[in-house]
Amino acid sequence: MLPDTLLFCFSQFESCFRAPSYRRFVTLMSGWLLCVGCHTVTGVMRAAGVADRDHNGYHRFFSRGIWSPDAVGLVVLSLALKWVEPNARVMLTLDDTLARHTGKRIAGAGMHRDPLLSTGARPFFHFGHNWVVLAVVVTMPWGKAYSLPFWARLYRSVKTAQKEGVPHLKKTELAALMLKELGKRLANRRFLVFTDNAYVNRAVVRELPANIDLVGRGRMDAALHEQAGKRRGRGRPRIRGRRLPTPAQQATRKRWRKVSVSIYGRPAKVRTQTFDALWYKVGRERVMRFVLIRDWPGHAKDDVLVTTDLSLGAAAVIEGYCTRWSLEETYGWVKSRLGFEDPHNRTVRAVERTAPMALWAYSLVVCWYAQWSKRRAILPIRLAPWYTRKTNPSFADMLATLRRNCWTIWISDQAEKGRLDQKSLAPLLDVAGYG
Repeated sequence: MLPDTLLFCFSQFESCFRAPSYRRFVTLMSGWLLCVGCHTVTGVMRAAGVADRDHNGYHRFFSRGIWSPDAVGLVVLSLALKWVEPNARVMLTLDDTLARHTGKRIAGAGMHRDPLLSTGARPFFHFGHNWVVLAVVVTMPWGKAYSLPFWARLYRSVKTAQKEGVPHLKKTELAALMLKELGKRLANRRFLVFTDNAYVNRAVVRELPANIDLVGRGRMDAALHEQAGKRRGRGRPRIRGRRLPTPAQQATRKRWRKVSVSIYGRPAKVRTQTFDALWYKVGRERVMRFVLIRDWPGHAKDDVLVTTDLSLGAAAVIEGYCTRWSLEETYGWVKSRLGFEDPHNRTVRAVERTAPMALWAYSLVVCWYAQWSKRRAILPIRLAPWYTRKTNPSFADMLATLRRNCWTIWISDQAEKGRLDQKSLAPLLDVAGYG
């Protein structure tokens, strides 16, 4: 019941698995896309129409299967890069997200800060998994940018790491390892990663590969210096020059320059200051570019962005950083539509493989829809009397289009066999009844 274009996408993953595991991967991913209820392994099996089979084999696919999530993620990345110019720099987004869970036997879970409930004065914590996600930014033909996840790493708290007997790695260290591995695997491509201020620190910046640059939020109280001058006299050479004003002090001393930018798809005018300096605590002797911003819509105070690419201007830094919001949209969709928080695995290996399935499913749906919509002048969009200004398809529209195509193929096959009765429609009625 799958369209040929989707089967072609699945065929790209064949080299990542052995033959039995590949068949299970196709079955599970198909069920993941078609499932409208809880995305547990058994729920996905029901949606794929294999509920009558032994479910232990599908659980073993995640807990004991001989396959690498990194290899699968690279295939997802290759499918996404088909929508990027061959010689263009690849844009990436990097951030972490909390997958809330309940239950004492869930492997790898712990107490993590909940960003949706926490405030600056009062933090809230929730039990679950914290994932560090790396995604590629792709602008589709209808003009909207999407962050398509391909790699994810499970962050363990100190207590959880001690309990499992594994080394504790900070979220920034996990991010640095992913970027280093990506730079090594795709050494012929250039990357620019957009991230929040939590990842603009020495653990990430000092470990950046030569083909990866970073853009993120800085600190208004950052200790900045000039580059070290020529060595004079004897003794150890200087590693940094004289102290410069902090970004907050720069904001009061120098003149501002007006810049027209597009912020989250809307035109705006902001005032900026641009200067280069050493942020020794973060990048050592690496010169970084700072962009001070005033009158940023939604920001009551001055803010500062920082990049390791000295060729970027203020407008490019600001507009590029705004694409980071597409990853937040991805988190919303994978949690509400693809069951990112649904699986409750009891082994660490199963946890590290099940949750990424929801992230890969999101990327596959967007890539499939972009290919499917190539020759269509009008795209199917769900409207309502109270919501008539919608012009671009949402992810819900894409997923609904894929499911409609799948069920249309299935019903047509049943009709050709002369079996279009209540019994043959039982799977579709089951979906409509149980949701």
